Amino acid sequence: MHTPTRWFVALGLCVTGVARAQTPRFAAHEIATGLRGGYQVIVADVNHDGKPDLVAVASNLPDLLWFENPTWTRHVLAGGFTGLINVAATDLDGDGIPEIAVASGFSTRPDQSAGIVSILTHGVDVTQPWMVREIDRVPSSHRLRWFVDASGQKWLINAPLAAATAQPPNYEGQTPIFAYRAPDWKRESLPSYERGVVHAIEPIHGPFCNSCLLSAGFAGITSYERRDGGWSPNFVAAGDASTVPKGGSSDVAVGRTGKATDDLFIAAIEPWHGNQLVIYRHGMAGRYTRLAIDTTIVDGHTLVTADLDGNGTDEIIVGQRGGTHSVWLYTWTDRRWVRSTLDEGAMAAAGCAAADLNGDGRIDIACIGTATANLKWYENLGRQ
Repeated sequence: MHTPTRWFVALGLCVTGVARAQTPRFAAHEIATGLRGGYQVIVADVNHDGKPDLVAVASNLPDLLWFENPTWTRHVLAGGFTGLINVAATDLDGDGIPEIAVASGFSTRPDQSAGIVSILTHGVDVTQPWMVREIDRVPSSHRLRWFVDASGQKWLINAPLAAATAQPPNYEGQTPIFAYRAPDWKRESLPSYERGVVHAIEPIHGPFCNSCLLSAGFAGITSYERRDGGWSPNFVAAGDASTVPKGGSSDVAVGRTGKATDDLFIAAIEPWHGNQLVIYRHGMAGRYTRLAIDTTIVDGHTLVTADLDGNGTDEIIVGQRGGTHSVWLYTWTDRRWVRSTLDEGAMAAAGCAAADLNGDGRIDIACIGTATANLKWYENLGRQ
């Protein structure tokens, strides 16, 4: 499954040679095909049986699907959607079964996008269609994430792709980010630096920040914190220096290569749907140094960090929708990043997630493909 790559990054330099990534072995299992416009997969225990299930978003299907672990039986959460684009799950009422936020009616043209945000709640039988409650409409609603602030309050964050009046390809205008709280779901605007496309948002908890939200888009990478009753944005990095629509950042995650503070890093795909995997580390005067460790990605669209071998160091999982339709792993080995192949040619990964799916204590990977229209999970078999 893992073949040696012909390049690696040593001390920040691209070097030709042979390097073997010390990553675990994986066994690929196909869960579903025919998922036209496969876009996102998340992990959630939908039926409260202690096993993590998978919720799959396929933009060209009318149904929002979930697959029940361990048989991966297919169920419909709700139907009748057009332009499904994102979901986020959390348990709001403490019954052990998540509420699921859904963004639909999406278009890359904000003036043609209904941008419907809904909350799904279950009935007595979770395998039967759930109740759908619309809570807002925002043109080009694109990314949904649940965010827990420092006080423990849960917020639903909605990041539209661009401003309501923006037009491709440059999407000029100030792009909003919104937050909602149950039970009234009143829309609240975050003060932001965002302009043009916002492609990703990611809640972060832990050593990088106590509780913050990272965004990635044309304006680069920004951190948002909830404190003193308001939201505070902080600029992190400008991203790729090219002019829009191919500048800034696209996807973002935080990881670590060791236990020290200096071992923390931010990983990003840049620019929008870009070709680069970039690593940011703290530099002089609190600024971040930028290093592109791979510039050969084609239509990069998903980025996840996870400790796949349990050694305290995070690997980076990257999927490319274009090119060879691949999923790659990047491992910090001997102070260099080494790339290995998880899937080559059979997964045009638009979204991936990492979790222990079979309860063996090892982190597995699930990915959904756009051009390949499939859902797979990759079972972590441990090191060779």
